[in-house]
Amino acid sequence: MKILLLALFATSAMAETPPVPKMFKGMQGQKGQYQIDILEAAGKSAPQKMTICTDNLMKSPAQGARADSGCTYKLLKDTADEAVVESTCNGRTSTIGFKRESANSLLMSMQSAGPKGPQTMKMRYTHLGACREGQGTVSMDQNSDQCKQIRQQAAQMDPAKQCANQTADRAVCEKSMRQMRDRMLGACK
Repeated sequence: MKILLLALFATSAMAETPPVPKMFKGMQGQKGQYQIDILEAAGKSAPQKMTICTDNLMKSPAQGARADSGCTYKLLKDTADEAVVESTCNGRTSTIGFKRESANSLLMSMQSAGPKGPQTMKMRYTHLGACREGQGTVSMDQNSDQCKQIRQQAAQMDPAKQCANQTADRAVCEKSMRQMRDRMLGACK
């Protein structure tokens, strides 16, 4: 279940691989898509429901960039149905608890403290099966407020204007901007 752990910690930079608790070793479907239901979150900008494709997460070029972050992980509790992992990254310490709900789902709760203040979050992860053909790493409901904002931002992105001051690498800049816009829109398909 190492892939799911990487997905759970994807927002944190990683130097050390998170430990794999016993409860994940019995879960079905290490790869594939997981529906994430955000039950509680400190910020209102978080989508209430999203899907991640762990196959794509493992292909992400950012994985190599995370190697120098200095993050550390400790397994504080490790049973067949419950685990607690402590992580420390960039001055923020997080305690993440996992409880098995069924063979295909688990509840995750996180409390963290750091320079930007405390944060809490509760989510449910449910394995849905294999990723769909062409599925992005993160997918959200097309009609969600987040997707409406993403479409508005993407509509305002003009690679030619944003790269106008680039002389030597203008084509590279424009290509990069188009790819960024496509990735943003891809989350809402």
